[in-house]
Amino acid sequence: MIGIIGAMDSEVRGLKTAMSDKEIREIASVEFCSGTLCGKKAVVAEAGVGKVNAAVTAQIMIMEYGVTAVINTGVAGGLEDSLRIGDIVVADKVAEHDMDTTPLGDEPGFITGLDRVYMECDRETADILKTCADEAGVRAVTGTVVSGDQFICRDDQRKRLREVFGAAAAEMEGAAIGHVCVMNGVPFGVIRAVSDCANDDSAVDFPAFEKEAAARSIEIIKRAAARLSV
Repeated sequence: MIGIIGAMDSEVRGLKTAMSDKEIREIASVEFCSGTLCGKKAVVAEAGVGKVNAAVTAQIMIMEYGVTAVINTGVAGGLEDSLRIGDIVVADKVAEHDMDTTPLGDEPGFITGLDRVYMECDRETADILKTCADEAGVRAVTGTVVSGDQFICRDDQRKRLREVFGAAAAEMEGAAIGHVCVMNGVPFGVIRAVSDCANDDSAVDFPAFEKEAAARSIEIIKRAAARLSV
């Protein structure tokens, strides 16, 4: 079974609509919709915004539904200079940019316990997501996606994430889902559609383009679901 997590209704509604044989359960205030998506058993959830909500939702999917892979879908702020609103970023790895134990001598983003900064996405899943974006005629890049409990909307924040992490996109959930999946030994993938450019214009661009960008990510997930081997 595939687990698919988005933060907001706009990021998962289209997936729920496309499912058949649906069953709804509420666990820890999160609604889980399980059924069949494009011929594959799947469970879809709107986690809510932020790393804790995402982590709780991922752990429930693993423990209650026995998912064999988790995909995080939604929108993000584009950091790479070439990215434009509507482009797709498929993560090859993720990091938590707001983890900071540098006063103790660690690297920025270092996660004690996992003892790493970057968590690698499942290569097969990432390749399928990228291929499906290409086939849909959507410009897509592969790169690092960073997560933190911050809405990135200033040029100085954008510059730091590019310089420190080499990040292509920034959002608020993907690395938390990756963290949980690494702890549980479950493959994961992250796909994000660019809703803004994580700069001084983001507070205006995000509400204007969020729904359109989310819909683009959903269409690629639907294409990919049938091809995933999980």
